[in-house]
Amino acid sequence: MTHRLARQATWPTLAFAVLVFLGACSEAAPPKPVDITAGDICTYCKKPIADPRFAAEFATRDGFVRKFDDIGCMIEHSKKGKRNAIAAFFTVDYDKKNWMKAEDMSYLRSKNLKTPNGSGIAAFADRSRAQALATQFQGEAVGFDDLMK
Repeated sequence: MTHRLARQATWPTLAFAVLVFLGACSEAAPPKPVDITAGDICTYCKKPIADPRFAAEFATRDGFVRKFDDIGCMIEHSKKGKRNAIAAFFTVDYDKKNWMKAEDMSYLRSKNLKTPNGSGIAAFADRSRAQALATQFQGEAVGFDDLMK
């Protein structure tokens, strides 16, 4: 009888161990942007995030999301820290106001574009839109890698 009880007691333990092992082996979910809410403050310049069209974020490998009121703030902040600790960068499409991976966007960079912290940078999912506005604002259309240099 004790052998039978011992065998029954090991099944829940074994099942629990298998579930823990499978959970540990699964890949972590890819990082996602976090919505800007009232009261959010820019990590870099400490100003309130008032105009979400220029917002930016990055997610760290340990799961923290840093929010910025200006794409330029995110770029400057990321240059100060350990770049390899950042898992993903996100920017808001100026026209559609939705988050996208920063690397998938095109950017308008112009001294004539007013942004929350003065970087003159806006993100666009449509490269032709960034190029058209570059002409209008006497700036340039660039990629994310160009901004990070």
